[in-house]
Amino acid sequence: MHGLHSASALHATLRYLLASDIPSQYRRILIEVVTQALREQETARIHQLSIERVGGPWQEQETAVLQSFLQGRIAKSWQHADELVMHLATQLSRHANDVRAKATELGFGTAVDYRVAKAAQVHDR
Repeated sequence: MHGLHSASALHATLRYLLASDIPSQYRRILIEVVTQALREQETARIHQLSIERVGGPWQEQETAVLQSFLQGRIAKSWQHADELVMHLATQLSRHANDVRAKATELGFGTAVDYRVAKAAQVHDR
């Protein structure tokens, strides 16, 4: 994106808003709008990267990152499992579903799927 909506322009605008003397009720709304635009750009960038990698074979270093990050981790809740998956998806520029599938394939289902973690806890008792 270029022009008014480039990431650097939005960051500069956000810095300006944070330091400006605009009345707080207007500044708060403007900060929210600019922040949301930045989030949407980042989401689109990550999505584009994941589209480019969809279906691509997993590289050895990606698998190593996944294994080292998930080693010994067990999801404590659905949210925790999703946070682990999203962290790896962002780090590896992969789609979350691909990360979850690969982690499960490698034996880390208890870290990325709370249903599996919960079943493992019941089985261990």
